[in-house]
Amino acid sequence: MMEIKFQGKTYNCRKGESVLDAFLRQGVNIPFSCRKGVCQVCLQRSLSGRPPEGSQKGLKADLVAKDYFLPCVCNPLQDMELSTPVDDDLYFPAVVVDKEQLAGDIYRIQLDPSLRVDYFSGQFINLRRPDGITRSYSLASVPGEDAYLELHVKRMKAGAMSNWLIDELGEGSEILIQGPNGNNFFEPRQPDQDILLVGTGTGLAPMLGIARSALSVKYAGQIHLCHGSSFRSGLYLVDELYKLAERNPNFHYIPCLSQEAVHDGFARGRADDIAFAMHDKLQGWRVHLAGNPDMVEAASAKAIAAGAESHDIFEDSFVLKELRSKPRTPPEQMSLAPESDRREFPPDPDMWMALKEGEVMNAILTDFYTRVFDDPILSPYFQGVTKQRLIEKVYSFMRQIFTGEKSYFGDRPRNAHHWMVIPDEVFDYRENLMVECMRRQGLAEHLIARWRAIEESYRGDIVKHKAFGRVVDGVELPVDGFGQTVLEVGAMCDSCERVLEPGEEVSYHLRLGHMYCNECRKA
Repeated sequence: MMEIKFQGKTYNCRKGESVLDAFLRQGVNIPFSCRKGVCQVCLQRSLSGRPPEGSQKGLKADLVAKDYFLPCVCNPLQDMELSTPVDDDLYFPAVVVDKEQLAGDIYRIQLDPSLRVDYFSGQFINLRRPDGITRSYSLASVPGEDAYLELHVKRMKAGAMSNWLIDELGEGSEILIQGPNGNNFFEPRQPDQDILLVGTGTGLAPMLGIARSALSVKYAGQIHLCHGSSFRSGLYLVDELYKLAERNPNFHYIPCLSQEAVHDGFARGRADDIAFAMHDKLQGWRVHLAGNPDMVEAASAKAIAAGAESHDIFEDSFVLKELRSKPRTPPEQMSLAPESDRREFPPDPDMWMALKEGEVMNAILTDFYTRVFDDPILSPYFQGVTKQRLIEKVYSFMRQIFTGEKSYFGDRPRNAHHWMVIPDEVFDYRENLMVECMRRQGLAEHLIARWRAIEESYRGDIVKHKAFGRVVDGVELPVDGFGQTVLEVGAMCDSCERVLEPGEEVSYHLRLGHMYCNECRKA
C-alpha cells in the first residue's frame, strides 16, 4: 500500500488502485472526467515519487519534464507527494511587437513569444492579464512564413480584455500566453480536397491563417472563403483578400453583409446562408467555421446536411463573456434559464417509415452501443450503466423526435451529459461510429444526413472543457463532491464490496453515485 501526500494530508492507495480512485474513496475532490487518461482534466504534479510512464502518456514534453501526470491512470509504484498545477508551468510571456488598426474597432496585434510555439494556422492561444483575466484569440499567422503570432482583436463595449489590449498594452509590453489549443487548423491530409471557410467578425483570423497556410504549400484543392458581418465596418482586409484571390486561382473570396446595402463584389445575406447556397453538395470537402456561436452551430448542421463528414468539420466558436451595462441579477434572486437543449424538430414520417417503425432504429442502436462498450475511447463515459438501458433511453428519445409522440421521460442531452468533459474530437469520433452502424443497417444517405443534423444540433450542450451542474426544477446541483446519507434499503460498498445494511450511514460521490462505507473512507 502506497502513501499519497496531498494538500497537507496523507492518503493511502491500495495495490492496483489509481490515485484518482484512492482520492475518491477517501473524500478528496479533484477535477476529473473520462477516467481513462484522454481528457487530461485531472492533471496533477508530483513533487516526490516518480509517476509511472503510462500516467504521462499524451502530455507535452515540458509537462512530463516537470513530473505532471494523470491520476486517473496512475497506479503508483512508490509513495508520492502531489500538488495542483502551477499556472506558470502552463503560461509563458510574449512581447507585443506591433499593434495596428485594421478597420473600425478591429486591431491586429503581433506577439513575439519567449518560447518556441509549435502551432498550426487556425489554432488559438489564451492571453492572461496580470489580474488573472484570461481570453482566447485565434491565430491568423502562418508558421514558417510569419515571424510573429498574429491576433485580430475587436473592441467590445465594456470588454475587460479587448479594451485593455487595445488601449493599455503598448508595443514592448509583455503578456502571458498559453497554447496553442484547438483542432480548427489546416493540415494537408488530402492535397486536392476542397475547403469551405465560413467566418463572421474576427472569425476571419483563423480562416485567413488556414487559407494562407494552404496556399503556402501550393495546395491543389479549391478554397472558398465567405466572411460575413452585419455592417461594412465589420469587414476588414478586403483588399488584401481580393489580391490573394487574384494571385491564386484556386482561392475564392466573398465578403457578405447581412444588414447593409452591398457594394460591388459583395454578397447580401448571412455568410453561412450564402456559403451553403453556393455549395450544397459537400461530400469529400473540409469545412472550417469560426465566429458567432449561433452561426457556427447552424452552419455545422448545414454542412452535415450537405454531405460533409463530421470528421471533416472543424469549429472555432467565439463565445463572448457577457458584457452588460447593468449588473446581472444575483443568483439567489433569479431562477435558472430553461435548458438550452429543448429543441423542437418537426416529425419525420419518411424517416420513421424507413426505420420500419423502430425495427431498424433498434438494430442501429444495438450495433452502435455494442461497439461503444468495447471501444477504449467511448466506453469510459458509460461506466455504471448497462448497454440495454442506454439503447432503451436513446430509442425512446429519437422515437419522440421522429414521430412527434411524447414517449421520452428521461434527462435531456444537456443534463444527461452534464458531468462529461467531452472534446470535439470525441464527439466526432462518436458520430463517425454511429454513421458506420447506420450504413451497415442499410439506412439511405439522405436519411443519415438528417439524423446526423439532429445529433449535431446538440454539440453545444455536450462538448465542453468543464463540467456543469445538473439542473433539476430550475436548481443547479453541485457537479462534484461527496454527500452523506442513511440507507433505507441494503446496498454494497463500491470499494470493499461489503454488504451495507439499512440504517447504515454512508458517503456517496455526487457525480458518480459511488457509495463507500465509513471503514473504507477512513482506511
